[in-house]
Amino acid sequence: MIQGFQTLRELLKEPLREEGSVKTDNSILLVYSPAEELDFREQLLDSFAPQLEAMGHSYRLLDLSRFLFDGYDEATITDLCEDEFDDFHWLLQGLASRVEQSLPKAIAELAAEIPGGTVIAYSTVSLYPLIRFGELLRDLRNLECRIAIAFPGEDRGGKLYFMNQADGGNYLAVKLLMQGGER
Repeated sequence: MIQGFQTLRELLKEPLREEGSVKTDNSILLVYSPAEELDFREQLLDSFAPQLEAMGHSYRLLDLSRFLFDGYDEATITDLCEDEFDDFHWLLQGLASRVEQSLPKAIAELAAEIPGGTVIAYSTVSLYPLIRFGELLRDLRNLECRIAIAFPGEDRGGKLYFMNQADGGNYLAVKLLMQGGER
């Protein structure tokens, strides 16, 4: 995983890609095994972010661990929990819709703070199974920043699986395979 973060650091040194006919855009999927989620976060927060800071690189971290419930008061969360037992499918659809609408806005707001910088979204596992990142990234291609998305999953013959669920296509993102083992 350390090698993966070193490769990411080198990618972030490169200028943003110009619009036009390109094979990749300014997004990066950091693909790693779901079993390595805690190692990934530790490496990101304890080592990589301080290195970016020392380099003077403009970046923002977007922790998605509480994203689904940010902005809800306690009564609404209690209602959502009760709805889960009444109609789980309806609850799942409602939460997925909320993520599809609010996550691109959150990323765009952070990107506006740091033109030419990098937004790194992590703890994406907390959004499983509500989102498909291929769809999210398609709507964010026009931002003037890099978007790095933590992607606990795998690449199977060119097809991405987020938490063992097919994530669709439409990727112009650079896929960076973060292999564990070294610490």
